[in-house]
Amino acid sequence: MPKPLSVVIVDDSRSVLAQLERLVREMEGVSLVGTASDGASAVRVVADSSPDLVLMDIVMPGMDGLSALRLMRATRPALRVAMVSSVAGARSRAEEAFKLGAVQVISKPFDREQLEALFESERKVRLEGADEGASSSSAST
Repeated sequence: MPKPLSVVIVDDSRSVLAQLERLVREMEGVSLVGTASDGASAVRVVADSSPDLVLMDIVMPGMDGLSALRLMRATRPALRVAMVSSVAGARSRAEEAFKLGAVQVISKPFDREQLEALFESERKVRLEGADEGASSSSAST
């Protein structure tokens, strides 16, 4: 059985964070490895846990999600980050998130099916990366 997809969740709303935690814990093949409620904490949690995927709110007090994404990608360029947004002006923020390297932007309110589709997509990306690594290492021998 493949290793579970490790996920960090970041949202300043306690209710959204709790909902995401519950959904992730109920899903097979996904492991919650950390949570944070602001961008600065998210940067630390991601550095400590090295997740496969970060699911992060865009708008948060203090360091917002876009600033945190910028810092995370500066130290881990291959890090996979999906952003979550519910605010007016979300289109320009989503565009900025994609420019910074976000793999997806999910609008609130979200549902279980959206998360399952995101996680399934990320598992495939991880498997393809593992296959490429295996074929390149076998080609070099």
